Amino acid sequence: MVRRWVVETALMLLLLTAGDLRCDAKSNLILQSFDELVLECAELMSITPSKLTALRSGALVKDMETKCLLRCVGVSGRFWSDYTGLRKDILARYFLADAADTQNVNRTQLCLNELPSVQLDAQHCCNLALESFLCFYYNYGNLRQDRIFVPLDHLQLQHVTARCMDVHHITHDHLMSLSAEEMDANGSVHCLVRCIGIKTGVYSDRDGVNMDLIYAQYGEGYCEAEFKTNAYECIRRQSEQTYGNSCKRAYHLLYKCFENVRNVITEYELRDSEEEE
Repeated sequence: MVRRWVVETALMLLLLTAGDLRCDAKSNLILQSFDELVLECAELMSITPSKLTALRSGALVKDMETKCLLRCVGVSGRFWSDYTGLRKDILARYFLADAADTQNVNRTQLCLNELPSVQLDAQHCCNLALESFLCFYYNYGNLRQDRIFVPLDHLQLQHVTARCMDVHHITHDHLMSLSAEEMDANGSVHCLVRCIGIKTGVYSDRDGVNMDLIYAQYGEGYCEAEFKTNAYECIRRQSEQTYGNSCKRAYHLLYKCFENVRNVITEYELRDSEEEE
């Protein structure tokens, strides 16, 4: 009787926590508003409360502290890099354009065209990060108040890959030993790719590939229109097949259609191999 009670209690706890367990599948998905990014960077940079209040009210003083605060926001939100400069498509996601304003993109681009190129100098990068942001702030639209998808950085993607390999009992050596043909036939690899897609938020079994999020995560350096057109065509072709299970379907829609999804796994293999040497 006691054993039965224990089993029933355990089953009840599992049912009660099932919703939380489903949410944990996307534990690596990052959503942050612009204001949250500002608050985070202000704390990291020890910005005084009075200055932070002024900044949040729209009083942008172009001193070095403010410039480097905006650079921090850009780095945290993945729309700024000291090496590659501004990623316009990511910054644009933080703004809500007026539907009647058909020239906002052109005005913003004209403003950006007036800015100097990126130089690996701390002061220059802080200044350019702020000026790039102001081109959007004054020309593109109004800052959104809601939370926006923040792409994972390289180390975060590596962590997701390692976690998914652990979940699906795939070792580094085994993954490296597989040929392309063996990967195509390996159910564990299929589930690895599905796991990466789910934990990064770019894929779900119900909706398939989230094109906006996968471009945000992997589309840097690609023309957005071309990236999405090619992806939709590949997904259409892959969707014509019957796969039999959710892992194999995710593998074909993600691994076969997106080069940078493949690169995440390849770079994980190479990085671990280099560290072992």
